[in-house]
Amino acid sequence: MAFVCIGFIVGATLSFTVPYQMDQLILVGDNFGILNDLTAPFHTSFPLRSYNQSIDIFLECTNGSLDIVILNSTDWGSWYRGENYTAYFEVRNATSIMTTVEINPPYNRLIDIILQTNYGDARMSVSLSSHCMWYDITTGVNSLLVAIPFALGALHYSTRKTKNEDKSAGTSIS
Repeated sequence: MAFVCIGFIVGATLSFTVPYQMDQLILVGDNFGILNDLTAPFHTSFPLRSYNQSIDIFLECTNGSLDIVILNSTDWGSWYRGENYTAYFEVRNATSIMTTVEINPPYNRLIDIILQTNYGDARMSVSLSSHCMWYDITTGVNSLLVAIPFALGALHYSTRKTKNEDKSAGTSIS
């Protein structure tokens, strides 16, 4: 039982200290369309303590063109009102884009990806995905939650007296 407990504790420690790659598909479509003057927002988020954050964009318009903006969700209101905003990536009147946008400095909240048509309907093949390295906190906590009952059980059984143990206090009287 001690080996099981130690195994879960080692697993929890590794989950907190060894980063994992996380990939998230945001949008994929072969015959994806956006109507005239329509804005299509998409969102992604990066977990706490993540780094090397990026968004891969592959977009090929077969009809029309569009604008694409990638920004923090806190700047969306400024973008919508036409005020100054800070974008990670912005392209106007694009028909073909294939790039990776690095999110630097790392941002651990919602990222907005806005696709907007310019002069009529737009048809496209599109693939948007996000990637980051992060520490799997959830698995670490779950491993600790499993290890604690095993540790308590091992402690209980190791301190318990066996049935055959002599319980006398002194020398035996004959």
